[in-house]
Amino acid sequence: MDNYWDGVWNDPETDKYIGYVKGYATWNPEFMEIFAKHGVRKVCDAACGFGAYSVMMAKKGYEVSGFDISEKSVALTLRMLKKFECTFDEYKVCGITDIKYGDDTFCAIAAHAVIDHLPFADAKIALAELYRVLKPGGLLYLSFDPLGEDDIQNAHTLLDDGSRLYNDGLRFRYYSEDDISLFLMGREIIYSNSNRRGEREYILQK
Repeated sequence: MDNYWDGVWNDPETDKYIGYVKGYATWNPEFMEIFAKHGVRKVCDAACGFGAYSVMMAKKGYEVSGFDISEKSVALTLRMLKKFECTFDEYKVCGITDIKYGDDTFCAIAAHAVIDHLPFADAKIALAELYRVLKPGGLLYLSFDPLGEDDIQNAHTLLDDGSRLYNDGLRFRYYSEDDISLFLMGREIIYSNSNRRGEREYILQK
């Protein structure tokens, strides 16, 4: 999968991302309001992609760090942060199943549409790792993508754990409501929502 994500973020022309990130820079989703109510300061953008969530959180005044398995993703995120004149902390290249930060580092973590691109066994490890780097009482925002028409129609192989492996190398596992309940069993859920795009959002408290 790291080769796949390197390919996704391999476009040398970053201008096309600037418009997307500009929209995120002024967006204040409900989970961010919950972060603020809990006095969150130091946050992590897990699997930072092209930096949209990093910029959004930095613009709200949070001390933002992040990581991604793709070195090209991290480089792109840093370019976006500098482009939008954001201050930020350390960014690292690492996978979500082996996060290169110490225990109890962050007040909150945002992991948008990350878990559903992992093998199910790795998703369990990733959740434990996210909890490890959260401070006691810290907040973890997770979202799970809907199953779109393209997800069904695009050529793929159905794997044993229910994941779809697409011909371009993308892996996606649709989580039903029952799957999510089982995955999050034993965790304290303080917020849940289904937004207009069909994403299922959760905030967990350590």
